[in-house]
Amino acid sequence: MNKPVWVTLWTVVVTIAWQNASLAQAQLSGTPEELREFLYPRPHTVNITGEGELHAYKDVATVSLLITTEDRELSVAMSQNQSLRDTLIDGFTAAGIPGAAINNARFSSAPQFGLLGRNPNAYEVSARLEVKARSEEHLQLLAAAADEHEEVIFDGTEFEHSDEEEFERQVRELAIEDVMAQKAYYETSLGIELRAINFFYGNLQRQPRDMPLRAMEFAADSAGMAGTAAANAAITPSFDEVDYRMSVTVIFEIVESN
Repeated sequence: MNKPVWVTLWTVVVTIAWQNASLAQAQLSGTPEELREFLYPRPHTVNITGEGELHAYKDVATVSLLITTEDRELSVAMSQNQSLRDTLIDGFTAAGIPGAAINNARFSSAPQFGLLGRNPNAYEVSARLEVKARSEEHLQLLAAAADEHEEVIFDGTEFEHSDEEEFERQVRELAIEDVMAQKAYYETSLGIELRAINFFYGNLQRQPRDMPLRAMEFAADSAGMAGTAAANAAITPSFDEVDYRMSVTVIFEIVESN
């Protein structure tokens, strides 16, 4: 006996619905990161940040001396400039400044014209000496050279720390030691075990310490010759201070005991 058509259709609909329901239960949706978290849950982690800091002094001053000579003939102005630079260099090396610390830069020349003349009536030749001074005595020697010779101008000073790389390494080690000290404290206090699985370095910071304003005023007053090269050298902090700072963040996994 044949079944009614409506009974057969109902059986097919029920079968398809049951299959779809079964498939729906087995399907997962979401982003790859969400699926990864569902299938492979991450272990419990903790981030510990350590800080390192060191204090240092900028022990090298690069002084720029501008030497300018002038004469009616270019060759004479050049010769005078070279002679004066040689005299200065000999005096600096005799005082203990190494020759390798003196950079004898190239010179430049410029013709000087009168009010109505087309031809130059003189030539001005300028050259620059850059000298690295590692003591305050050497810095004063360079300032005195500018005071003794009207052709010499104390053109500026830049300070730097000669042992930057070593201090960067040490401050990084201090930051890691800080992390490990905190790790040991948490393990002992909480009765857990931590295992490093990743880390991140923060940016290294070099922060100079400026000379206090009152100290600068005192230096200017004690110099008693404002406007001269020696006064400028006294007001500028000869070897100012610098702080090295770095942070390190280490990600630890909380290890579950068996």
